[in-house]
Amino acid sequence: MKKIAFLLLLASMALTACEDFFSQTVEIDPPPYDKQLVFHLNLTDQDSAFRFVLGRNFGILESVRFYDDYFVKGGTAELYQDGQKWLTCIPLSTDSSFVFTGVLPAPFQTGSNYEMRVGHPDFTEAIATQTMLKALQVDSVRIKKSATSGGFGDKFDLIDVFLRDEAGVQNFYEVEITLRFPNLEFDPITGMVDTIGYYEFNRYADGYSDPNIVVGFKGAGLISDQFFDGQAYKFQARINASHNQAVRVKVRHITPDYYKWSRSYEKKLGSEDNPLVEPISIFTNITDGLGIFSLAREQSYLLE
Repeated sequence: MKKIAFLLLLASMALTACEDFFSQTVEIDPPPYDKQLVFHLNLTDQDSAFRFVLGRNFGILESVRFYDDYFVKGGTAELYQDGQKWLTCIPLSTDSSFVFTGVLPAPFQTGSNYEMRVGHPDFTEAIATQTMLKALQVDSVRIKKSATSGGFGDKFDLIDVFLRDEAGVQNFYEVEITLRFPNLEFDPITGMVDTIGYYEFNRYADGYSDPNIVVGFKGAGLISDQFFDGQAYKFQARINASHNQAVRVKVRHITPDYYKWSRSYEKKLGSEDNPLVEPISIFTNITDGLGIFSLAREQSYLLE
């Protein structure tokens, strides 16, 4: 009996030792990183006003107690045109001083350089520069509803965008597709349903006619003129049948920086739930900061 008790005591001590071994805490110093400001501001020649959120980065192993800790209050933001201060951005409110707003004093000028400078006493100033592009050359945009069928009898619309590319210049284009839906309001007095406006949802294309088209931010199609420099080009996308919904097509002449950012953003988004994919870094064009500042030319077409 004493021998059995002694064996049980040894087993208990072994289990306790194992438990301590597997629950051991190992402290790891987080890798060093540069504390930087973060903002995203994508503008087009159709914009007259804008707003953006100012945030900051954190180390990969650094714990963030509250979501609001990502926001940076008390900063400054200024937009320069050709080296001269053009616009001082204003905080949205006292409570939302991390949100900056701006009203453009004039339209963007082709060939002018625009520089966004964002600062804060606790950070190195973040600076990004873009040059406004030339206007788009779009011959036409059309939609062929229920033009093709899938293997299960489902219908697809074909959207065609006819571009004319400038020769000798590397150009990048983006085509964004959205579906427009009426915002309906029921009047309980009259019993009538009225349309009080519209809202739009981005639509990812089911496929493209050109394999060189890649998917970017918000499902937009991205293409460079590498294979059609100086020629007319037909951009064709296939989407699930829109039926009675109107389709809006936005065609943009974009900068190389935006192309790289948009492509990397979509690739990062698509890889987040796949542990077998190597980590993807999102492109940034902000010196001493993170994010994107871009300018684009845009033409919008509502197809019904």
